[in-house]
Amino acid sequence: MKINGEQMGKKILLELKDLLVGAAFPFMLQLIFSASIILFASYTDEIGLSIAALVFGCALLIGAYIIFGRQNGIVAYRRTVQNEKKREAGSTEPRAVLHVGEYELYKGFVIALISCVPFIIFQIINAAAPNSVCHFILMYAFGWAWYPFQLIGLTEWLNLLWIIIPVGVHALAYFLGARKEKKRQELVAKAQELKGKRKK
Repeated sequence: MKINGEQMGKKILLELKDLLVGAAFPFMLQLIFSASIILFASYTDEIGLSIAALVFGCALLIGAYIIFGRQNGIVAYRRTVQNEKKREAGSTEPRAVLHVGEYELYKGFVIALISCVPFIIFQIINAAAPNSVCHFILMYAFGWAWYPFQLIGLTEWLNLLWIIIPVGVHALAYFLGARKEKKRQELVAKAQELKGKRKK
């Protein structure tokens, strides 16, 4: 089915909404861990404690991205199967017709990248024109990416490299979650097929 301009606009808006929903919880956890565990790194003069707090907080954040990435992948593949069934049944539901929210690997990268956009914006501004507002926000809201290189005195521009970790971890978990759901759906389909044959 060909999508016209109006439908394409609607698809983009619906997909964007879906991606933002997927990125919401990882973003909130960035703020929570940075404003609690990771922030402890700045309140101690003991370098060992600072590193321990930073490593522990970042490990929790990575774990959260794995969990949410896996769940996002499961939900996306499940929606793919559901929408396919709706299309086969002749449904005119916009989300089904426009393939909205269905599994595509690039979404695993995009969802995590969206969750990092606020950090990217504040980090670029502060690196280009240091100011107390951005410095405060980076410390309290994005400590997971701000502290590591600050502890050893490297340039703030390098902080942008840290987004590779949540984006990569989320994308991998997204892929593995979808693969797990695909196997589950295949088992369900086989079970239903066997059940149908027995009835005959």
